[in-house]
Amino acid sequence: MKTILSILLLFISLITFAQAKKLEATNKVTGKSVYFEDGQRVKLTTSDRKKMVGFLTINDLQTISVNGVETKTDNISSIKYFPKGGRTAKNIFLGAGAGLLAGSGVAAAFSDGSAFALFAGGTASIITGSLLNNKNKSLIYRNYMFKIVEQ
Repeated sequence: MKTILSILLLFISLITFAQAKKLEATNKVTGKSVYFEDGQRVKLTTSDRKKMVGFLTINDLQTISVNGVETKTDNISSIKYFPKGGRTAKNIFLGAGAGLLAGSGVAAAFSDGSAFALFAGGTASIITGSLLNNKNKSLIYRNYMFKIVEQ
């Protein structure tokens, strides 16, 4: 019983005091920091214009990788939190809006009175879809410094 309790205490202390590596993006003007954790889905652009979307993995204090493609922290041009579910909702709104706009064109061709209602609904749906998922802005190297920290 004593050994089980000591092993359990050892695991709890390891979990409590373990240091996790995070990618820190610090604003050069305000000093505010945004952290990207290991395993988070991101969209990364490098200085040589390579674009990668996938899960972030921190290899060491100078290197990160997105879906197995390694990049140095000084080679990051921009990074953005890129959740998967938000893009799905955005695409649904944009597709429905495009369908309603096409329907308004067909209704107007046949001199139907519902053409304006379809046009207004399609426009509102497209505007909602374009505004959706814009809460996560891209952090660009001109305004942010990137480094890996242990917390």
